Amino acid sequence: MKILRIEGVDISAVVSALPKTKVDNLELLTKLSPEKAESIIKSTGVSSRRIAEDGVTPLDLTIKAALEAINASAIDRKSITAVVFVSFTSPSRMPCAAAQAQHRLKLSNDVLAFDISMACSGYIYGLYTAALLVNQTQGPVLLLDGDVQSAYMDAKDVGTQAVLADGASATILVPSATAKPWSFSFMTCGEKGEALRLNRGGNISMDGFGVFRFVASEVTQFAKEFLSITDGNNAEAFVPHQPNVFMVNSLASSLGFEKDKTWLSVDKIGNMSSASIPVTIAMNGANKFGSRGGSVALCGFGGGLSIGAGLIYLPPKCTYLEVTHGE
Repeated sequence: MKILRIEGVDISAVVSALPKTKVDNLELLTKLSPEKAESIIKSTGVSSRRIAEDGVTPLDLTIKAALEAINASAIDRKSITAVVFVSFTSPSRMPCAAAQAQHRLKLSNDVLAFDISMACSGYIYGLYTAALLVNQTQGPVLLLDGDVQSAYMDAKDVGTQAVLADGASATILVPSATAKPWSFSFMTCGEKGEALRLNRGGNISMDGFGVFRFVASEVTQFAKEFLSITDGNNAEAFVPHQPNVFMVNSLASSLGFEKDKTWLSVDKIGNMSSASIPVTIAMNGANKFGSRGGSVALCGFGGGLSIGAGLIYLPPKCTYLEVTHGE
């Protein structure tokens, strides 16, 4: 396993932006599969999900989060040196969503802007890439992450309708002489990619059992090794991707993290793909860490199939905010 180190980078703000529409899972699943609805809710632990209104894109959601993050960080938006946009459901292939964000946010034309399409592990990829850019540019970098999965779900597919949701986030990374070092590692299993895919013009296809086997084997083994090498076992918080409550708790237990250290969001808002990690941080950070900061072990896994792990430190002055798109 190769451990990638980052120094001199802090996070000043993590903001989530969720659609205002809440879907009651029991009500929906009773219509789709009345005989299995209650057992599905019990097995996944997902009681409700957030779904975007027709026409709302990942870009729309992330812009809402970005404006709040910029204001909270009290930085001059013209000082932002790069925009990294993580999404696998952006409706525009060209121009890229990052370039559109640069325009809508009125950032400098000197900004570097590009997209990353990685699905569930994407936030870890984006965080590592954004941190490298902070080191290179010595200026603030805006990491946007969001998906509108409802636009690509089969209305009759109970498996995806039970867990997948829409949401977005904005994270601002800044240079810091006092920042504690971060660690990252990545793994790609392309031979297992058929388990989770989105074909052009099609719907999201998920082999639930295949993904579960991947998490129970490769993801768990990979995360154990990463935590052992980096001393991440002693992290003050564990924030994994949020596929469903059962898988989050199962992974946390396998890695030795108690429930009070494992941050959760999927039970109330659903699985938001790669945005699930930053959204979970935004929802839990203020309550769990307050103004003291702390170490956080991250683990993203899914489309590719791929895995990304990170050990980062959220500083005492990090701002955590939750906003609602459409309000």
